[in-house]
Amino acid sequence: MRKVINPVRHISFLILLLGYQAVYAQKEIYRHRVFWTKTEINQVYPNKFGWGADLVLRRKNELGQGTMFDQPLRESFRPWVHYQFSPGARFSFSPIGYMHTNEYKALEADFNRDNYHEWRTTFQFFHHQKQLNGKIMHTWRYRYELRWQEQQNAEDYRFFTRLRFRYRLRYVFKGDNFYENNMMYAAISNELGINIGNNVPYNFNQSRWYLGAGIRFANAARIELRYVDRYRARGSLGNIYDRGQGLMIGLYIDQLSEIGKKKVQEVRFYD
Repeated sequence: MRKVINPVRHISFLILLLGYQAVYAQKEIYRHRVFWTKTEINQVYPNKFGWGADLVLRRKNELGQGTMFDQPLRESFRPWVHYQFSPGARFSFSPIGYMHTNEYKALEADFNRDNYHEWRTTFQFFHHQKQLNGKIMHTWRYRYELRWQEQQNAEDYRFFTRLRFRYRLRYVFKGDNFYENNMMYAAISNELGINIGNNVPYNFNQSRWYLGAGIRFANAARIELRYVDRYRARGSLGNIYDRGQGLMIGLYIDQLSEIGKKKVQEVRFYD
């Protein structure tokens, strides 16, 4: 007998994560307008192994003035190696990724904070469950990162790790399921980040949630527009946060070899 998924359990869990964010919203907050983009390409072969890459570009305003496009915030690139356990589960490993960050500027004193770069090694596991014949999809992502971060006025790198957990709910409102060409969907998610290590004075790192919609085209590509709202702890203090609110545009190539083809995709898992 096929297991019946209880949607109340998953929706309640999402509300719990949003409530966790609301607790931190009561602290001292510096607000920023942000604009994020992400481009992601994946390819998985019949032997279940595959590769991928993602490019992230982010912009921001400064001192609470201007538009979300004014100044750079983050540029990053990560290559990935995939192993597809099943149509609904994938393990991914990024041996090394590069990030360059221009910190938020909420105060005049923040201009003394240097830009910095960072190297990351990332382990990631996804799995999902569907209901209503594929119209609803629940997805869980677990990510563990090893991070080497450049330090201001120091030659050595600051090493620490981060554990990230994300839950996402998708609903296909045009089409029969998520894998159908020209389908349209809505999505909501939240992710928590916890820093770990001797170089971490305050463990809670961030909470970010998304609300958006997307459309599939060319069989194996999607474009997605999201509203993003991220709280991130500022330095070692547990009661001061930077809050970035704005828009994100994502372009996702779920299976490069299937672009423009009409056949049903063999690999049926996507972030």
